Amino acid sequence: MRDSSFDIMKGIAILLVVLGHSVPDQASASGIASYPLYLMRTIIYSFHMPVFFFVAGYFMHIPLKEGFQKFVKDKSIRLMVPYFTIGLLYFPFKLALSKFASQQLDPQDIWKIFIGINPDGELWFLYCLFFISIIIALLVKRVNLGLLIISFIIGMLSDVLNIFSVPMVSKILYFQFFYILGLYIKKYMLLDYMKSAGVALTSLVIFSVGNYALLHDINVFKILTLITAVSGITITYYIANQISSRIGLYKTLLIFLGTVSMDVYIFSDIVKIPFRIVLWSKLGLYYEAFIVCFLASTILSILIGYILRKNHYSRLLCLGMKK
Repeated sequence: MRDSSFDIMKGIAILLVVLGHSVPDQASASGIASYPLYLMRTIIYSFHMPVFFFVAGYFMHIPLKEGFQKFVKDKSIRLMVPYFTIGLLYFPFKLALSKFASQQLDPQDIWKIFIGINPDGELWFLYCLFFISIIIALLVKRVNLGLLIISFIIGMLSDVLNIFSVPMVSKILYFQFFYILGLYIKKYMLLDYMKSAGVALTSLVIFSVGNYALLHDINVFKILTLITAVSGITITYYIANQISSRIGLYKTLLIFLGTVSMDVYIFSDIVKIPFRIVLWSKLGLYYEAFIVCFLASTILSILIGYILRKNHYSRLLCLGMKK
């Protein structure tokens, strides 16, 4: 029987993704003007993406059962096909709208899509997850505590080890830890520990202290970042597990959001652009832009995904779904 806790986890995480991306001046050179939104975004960014890598790692064994070659093929279709399709389709629009952005887009930079720098910057996740999945698939039989510790150290030193200064390399070296953590938890059947109220409470304390330190720029390499993210994952799973044992509309909604989280992730950042330009850039309506961008990005992304799923080719090219 499918554990709905993980769909709920993804549902919570995708709402946090859209919430964080909806802050009007999140990419502004001058920083976020509203301290409450700055605080909210900082806390969200301390753990929301690691949740997705953790879940992906936890379920890695299922597609890998059919063999490594099929695993690579399926991951290529699911992740890299929409990565390139959406990126290339979005490029001319990004070029036209670059005058509203903090950084101007150079048409000659399109080649960078091959090294993880997509015109739709948020699609880095698809590229990163693809390469982490393939690399870890080669090590899956060697997953043990030793590998987990080495993985943590690599994540901690991800910027130092990135000798070529390619941003995507740092991301891959950092986020691989959460993928391996999910795989490790699954392999050694440690999930029950994450259901404990005591573990959740301890994680909440660590999460709070970690975010306080990060807000004050206290971080040794990325040790605090990693520990804070792990505590955030634990709290998210605990909440998701509590919700999964109940009956209610919010449970159904979060499960649904978890199942369409890829749709929302792919389209939400693009959808919000016209709303942000009109409400914030043109009319100066800061909080109104934040609220409308959040609601519109979520609802319209789901609608776009629903429409694209109706056709085999659009489903394949834009969502990486064969069926």
